[in-house]
Amino acid sequence: MDTTYEKKLLGIQSFALLCGTIFAWSKLIPQFNHFQSLYGTLFRFSDCTVPNPLLTACFYGSMAFLGALFWSLSVYKNPGLVSERRLRNFLLFCVIFAASVVLYEAAQYYKIFATNAVSVSCSPGVSPLRTPCFFGMLFFIAAFITSIFATRRFESVAAVRV
Repeated sequence: MDTTYEKKLLGIQSFALLCGTIFAWSKLIPQFNHFQSLYGTLFRFSDCTVPNPLLTACFYGSMAFLGALFWSLSVYKNPGLVSERRLRNFLLFCVIFAASVVLYEAAQYYKIFATNAVSVSCSPGVSPLRTPCFFGMLFFIAAFITSIFATRRFESVAAVRV
């Protein structure tokens, strides 16, 4: 059985997640620095003119990228259908999460909600197609599509063995 194709797919998936992780954290770390310089702490959650990064979707997306990257590297080192299928399901959740945040940002940008709606965006007032969540969603979609091909390949190899 030739496993180079599977390794290439898993490598592409890991690379997409690595790029997404670097992108996400490169956007999040300056937010932490800015918030820290304004308030002197990262644990102020109310009466803030700038959203606390711990409460933004950027933080949770960055953590999801980090988790997915480690998971993907684990699957790369020890390929298997079950772990890749579970990673694919997690990546689907990440795509849905990112898309829902982008839709929420779009609703805020186009003022569909009341002006006192809770901001989950790390870049309020910016077009939704220019936000970090939108680009993060694209990285998650790339990893998810690659994961679909990888799981199909693992399933076809498993079917041939039986």
